[in-house]
Amino acid sequence: MKIVIIGSINRDYTAQVKKLPEKGETVIASSYKISIGGKGANQAVAAKRLGAQVYMIGAVGNSDGGRDIIKKLESEGIDVSGVLFTEEVTGNAMITIDELGFNTIVVYPGANAKLDSSWIERHSKIIEEADFVILQLEIPLETVETAVKLSKKYNVKVILNPAPAKEIPDEVYKYIDIITPNEVELTQLTGTTDIKDGANMLIEKGVSEVIVTLGEKGSYYTNGQEEIFSEAVPVNTIDSTAAGDSFNAAIAVALCENMNIKSALNFANIVGALTTTKMGAQDSLPYRDEVESFRIKLQK
Repeated sequence: MKIVIIGSINRDYTAQVKKLPEKGETVIASSYKISIGGKGANQAVAAKRLGAQVYMIGAVGNSDGGRDIIKKLESEGIDVSGVLFTEEVTGNAMITIDELGFNTIVVYPGANAKLDSSWIERHSKIIEEADFVILQLEIPLETVETAVKLSKKYNVKVILNPAPAKEIPDEVYKYIDIITPNEVELTQLTGTTDIKDGANMLIEKGVSEVIVTLGEKGSYYTNGQEEIFSEAVPVNTIDSTAAGDSFNAAIAVALCENMNIKSALNFANIVGALTTTKMGAQDSLPYRDEVESFRIKLQK
């Protein structure tokens, strides 16, 4: 089970507040934490902890602690031979979390913006040998286009997590096997707030399967013919950061293990839910034994 993650690597600055600030408002944080994040790195760690062999293709700064971040990913057992070291600063994210676990995130791309198509092509062998490639939109769109086309050339399945949402050229959709927007991203991509209509619009553009993550409501799946609503699992949510990232990793792992789509959605919902029960991004990502223990508990 080989999964290649092509995407962002960040340093996260997380502040815990009673409520999220409104426009022009200053609030006092009750706690503050610096950790490793970025959707790509989060998905890589999540997939590895769930049992996959993981390869990371991304970029960090060469002289601002970026190498320490990569050493941490390597210590997780992730192959980091596809990481580019640049003179740009490592990307960073400013995260604010309220007492209900809701967050706002501001991202500065930094080195992530230096991850170009030539670097992807240079590591095409890694992609060729993969079962799944997972991408997000915190790296240049041109790089994403190159990666999905290269993946299709080698018959490798592609999951695109379109976050943060941005306009995607229509031609790109036909190279995507599974797209996984949340409700807000789906609306930004399609212009409609209706989940079913929005998902079908993406199918019509050429995507094979659509999974819309619905937070505490679970997830919705369609391939244009079949549709499934998969209910969320009840947990005590503390911080929703990285829940979507772990969900995406879990979908790839589940499908690599030949779970049917209904079981894969349930598995991913559990992984995403467990991620919300701890503070931080990568610190909150569950290991496979935690997931299996929780599944047994639910069955009882």
